[in-house]
Amino acid sequence: MDFDTIYNMILTVGMGAITFFLKRSFDKLDSRASHSDVEELKNDEPGNIKNILPGRESRSDVDELKDKLESADEKYASKSELNELKKSIEKIENNIDFLKENTVRNSDFIRTMTRLETKIDDLKRE
Repeated sequence: MDFDTIYNMILTVGMGAITFFLKRSFDKLDSRASHSDVEELKNDEPGNIKNILPGRESRSDVDELKDKLESADEKYASKSELNELKKSIEKIENNIDFLKENTVRNSDFIRTMTRLETKIDDLKRE
């Protein structure tokens, strides 16, 4: 490899790293609320929906958001429900393991039945 190829590779990696960190910094800044937004929320009256939800002054929009929240509650399970489900799944797995260990397999059953049939046949011949 010649010097130009190595130089271009190092330059490309450096530019990529700088771009990555700049994008990450701008994304963090975009996700934060501005200081004026925070101060505005602190100074608002407690029950004033217009300031909390700008652009959604109508009551129907608030009702729509409540409906969406209720439907989300129906779709997704809470942590306690997940824990209950995990416990019941664990019990079912334990029962399945017990059945696997303590029941006769199909091949064992057929082998035993053929032995019995041969014994019965032998007894009939005598």
